[in-house]
Amino acid sequence: MVTMGKEKMASSLDDQPVFQLLDRITFKPTPEDLARGIATDYLREHGATGVRFALLADDDSLHHIASYGFKDFPVGKIESADQWRARKDKVKEVIFNDNFIGWTPDRTMIGASIRERGVSKGSFVVNFDAPVEDHGEVLDLVTKLVRVVGFYLTQAFPVNSTSKSLLAPAREVSRGDFTSRQLQILQGMVEGKTNHELATDLGYSVSTIRHETMRIFQILGVSDRREAARAALDRTIL
Repeated sequence: MVTMGKEKMASSLDDQPVFQLLDRITFKPTPEDLARGIATDYLREHGATGVRFALLADDDSLHHIASYGFKDFPVGKIESADQWRARKDKVKEVIFNDNFIGWTPDRTMIGASIRERGVSKGSFVVNFDAPVEDHGEVLDLVTKLVRVVGFYLTQAFPVNSTSKSLLAPAREVSRGDFTSRQLQILQGMVEGKTNHELATDLGYSVSTIRHETMRIFQILGVSDRREAARAALDRTIL
């Protein structure tokens, strides 16, 4: 999936958070988990309250793929080119202009364009609880993070004009499609348990839980834990 070596990409960006983020994506996080991790592990000390991602399809439709801390960002929604271009959004002009990344005038949001070979492929938005004083330092950090995040998302979760779900299954799914371990983890999702709680309860490492969680999402054709739990109950898998 990721063809550029971790050391090569990190050295080109010259920042320890890049190494950490590259380590994180080796566990193949979902877009939702990645948004949550960016907000809580990398930007919380700067006052970040939310992170969201969207990707552009080949017909210029915008696919909302992940959100943490944004109540008004409907994950799974697909906007046509006419819809999202007509929408009034204070970070949209920042993202899709010649600079590709920058602050909104009040310095409470950063908008960045996810790029692939110089072409805009989506958006990366960070919200803060107050105007950020160390705005240059934070913008530099986000500039480095968005390169890794964008590369991962465009490679692992490509969208196209016929996409209904980023991970949509090609067939009906039943209980027999899961291992016993995956069923245990899926039951834990229904009960609202975290990866760390599941690791403790089931006796597996957190990395194993993350790997199996990604496999569960792929089987079910969902992008987060809530959707997985809902799908498991709706399809009487549990």
